[in-house]
Amino acid sequence: MSENANLLTKPNRATAAEQIAQTIFDAILDGTIKPGAPLRLQELARQLGTSMMPVREALRQLEGLGLVEIHPHRGAWVRAVTRADLLDTYFTRINLEALALSEAAKRFTPADTERARRALEEQAAARESGDLIRSRAAHERFHFTLYQACGSDWLMRSILPAWRNSERYRIESMRHTEDRDKRRSEHDKILDALVTGDAQAAVACLVRHLQTSMDLVLESLPATGEGEDDGPHDLAQQLLRVRIDER
Repeated sequence: MSENANLLTKPNRATAAEQIAQTIFDAILDGTIKPGAPLRLQELARQLGTSMMPVREALRQLEGLGLVEIHPHRGAWVRAVTRADLLDTYFTRINLEALALSEAAKRFTPADTERARRALEEQAAARESGDLIRSRAAHERFHFTLYQACGSDWLMRSILPAWRNSERYRIESMRHTEDRDKRRSEHDKILDALVTGDAQAAVACLVRHLQTSMDLVLESLPATGEGEDDGPHDLAQQLLRVRIDER
């Protein structure tokens, strides 16, 4: 090890590829790049004023999060949004995030509380000013502040891909502006339960919160006709089985 001590340098906090991946991700979320749209390396590099190498790496990063599909000799494109993918994504989120909250409730600290409340305040301020990108970032920071208190790095790594994919669907649910105050109240209830160490209440509030988002999107997402219909879905039934008894 000693002979290699000077061979490695500390990486930049955000590489060009990471910055490009974030730019493309934001464009996917705000609808600038539509589901199913092709992602052509040369065109993206031209628009971003860079070479194709960091663009190619950025697309690989987004592929790893399940947002982009890449096939050799065929190119890359944004994954389609479907009812089946929505249900699968939220089924995964509910199970992983419920586990994270259960553990977080055992070790949630005043510092965690302060960070979470600041994130909620920033989200509200950004929303009022119309800064949707900053609002999304603050919303993510709030949820991940809660989950990180679980103390498991692997659980956090597992949550991130499903979270990022679900953001494509959550944006659709946020069009229901009449539910905005309700969503903020749900955030407050999750946080309050963690502050008191009530794991069961925190999980129950989270499940209701995610179920609301999923139901709102299901109302507006048409069936594709490819094995999807408006009746009970196997994944939906599985998802309902993990809901907490609210009695």
